[in-house]
Amino acid sequence: MRRPTLLAACLLAALAGCAYWPQHQRAPAATQASAPLATTPPAGAAAPGDAADHAATDRTATPAPAPQAAAHPAHAAARTVYLAPGELDLYRLLPPPPPAGSARERAELAELLRIQAHRTRAEAERARADARQSVFRFAGALGNPPGFTPAKLPRTEALFHAIGTAESMATGPVKQAWDRPRPFRIDKRLKPVVPEPGSPSYPSGHSTWATAVGIVLADMVPEHRAAIFARAEEFAYHREVAGVHYPSDVAAGHLAGTALAAQLFASPRFRSDEAAAAAELRAALGLPPLPARRAPKARAGAAGPM
Repeated sequence: MRRPTLLAACLLAALAGCAYWPQHQRAPAATQASAPLATTPPAGAAAPGDAADHAATDRTATPAPAPQAAAHPAHAAARTVYLAPGELDLYRLLPPPPPAGSARERAELAELLRIQAHRTRAEAERARADARQSVFRFAGALGNPPGFTPAKLPRTEALFHAIGTAESMATGPVKQAWDRPRPFRIDKRLKPVVPEPGSPSYPSGHSTWATAVGIVLADMVPEHRAAIFARAEEFAYHREVAGVHYPSDVAAGHLAGTALAAQLFASPRFRSDEAAAAAELRAALGLPPLPARRAPKARAGAAGPM
């Protein structure tokens, strides 16, 4: 059953301070005006490609630099970093996976075999397509608008590409910590319909990504909130249809993705980039600008450190 998972995700969002989940309340203030994407990594973090850039520099010649065009937002995404390593410790937030060989694990394997037995060709094809992590796989939730393409939405593409980077940074360490084998390694009767991933199984990175992307996209286009959340849940469930994740991996991904979105909303750099991408996306969809967002007020009578 999937609803308890979403309820747990909502509770985690509330605990993390992400108060917008059940209402249309917004994250702290960010202008809707188009602003340049933040492209500087946190202090102490090397920007990707720096070593190669420095190695290719001719240190013996000092010609005046030629004028260069502004970086394309999608290219800037490769340098956009919203989380520092270890900033979101999912090991502290997630429950452990079911023990190997336990009754719960056996039940989950039985469920995957049941899904496989009833999997249609169309479902297998959709699960294969959803192996690619792209916000543009959410087009159906927006009504398949013709303007929803990477070429027309470079800031939107850049923002969600950076969310993918943040997801990898957050889930990589906890996957290695639990080191849960993939279900098809345990039960050879399972035949995945996507290339077999080599990473550990828990939590599901695709489910984490889909949940975080769904939350952010719904924040940008709240008119389609219900359809976006349904699509995110379907995207995550397709990891079970594909035969590469246990149900508990996917459930943990819902929680992890909610925590990731809450962490991103707390970042001023992310909020600025999200506002710029939202303005671009809403203009392409023919929607009016979002109302200005107000910073949350301090609770009355809030006590200081004790």
